Amino acid sequence: MKWIIYNLYFPLVLLAGKVLRLPADAAELHLIGLNNRIQKKEQRQREKILILTPSCLQNKDCENNIVEDIAHCQGCGKCRIKDLLQLSAKHKTRLAVATGGRLARQIVQKAKADAVIAVACEKELVSGILDSYPVGVTAVVNSRPFGPCINTDVDIAQVEKALIGLLGKE
Repeated sequence: MKWIIYNLYFPLVLLAGKVLRLPADAAELHLIGLNNRIQKKEQRQREKILILTPSCLQNKDCENNIVEDIAHCQGCGKCRIKDLLQLSAKHKTRLAVATGGRLARQIVQKAKADAVIAVACEKELVSGILDSYPVGVTAVVNSRPFGPCINTDVDIAQVEKALIGLLGKE
């Protein structure tokens, strides 16, 4: 059933959205919601969960390269990286940062995760969900108060809720 959803339904919804000239985010948000409902039904082990975030969450003026090693974060609080590090430590899960979709896919493959909580924009999330299948990806849409790909933000409570759901603690 999952194969049909990810390999037929997702592409059909995206195509229908283009044909009907719907705002891209509308079709993508529908697919993200459906995907997240599917992922909620599967409990995972904490050591097999990866939280994956985009580098645009980091404050653009930060001098520390967290893509090379997230431990370079100094915890200044100007972005959500510190909060994500604390969340990851609290729940004993892994956390990684990617500069784009290709690197994100490599990180997921290398981590051998059973489940990913991915933070990104709608388009990147849908692409990542499809590219990572059969690895389960729970998607959390970031906010973009300064436009795309710069000083984005994420609701840490949403990330934690997704994580708790995967751990079966809801």
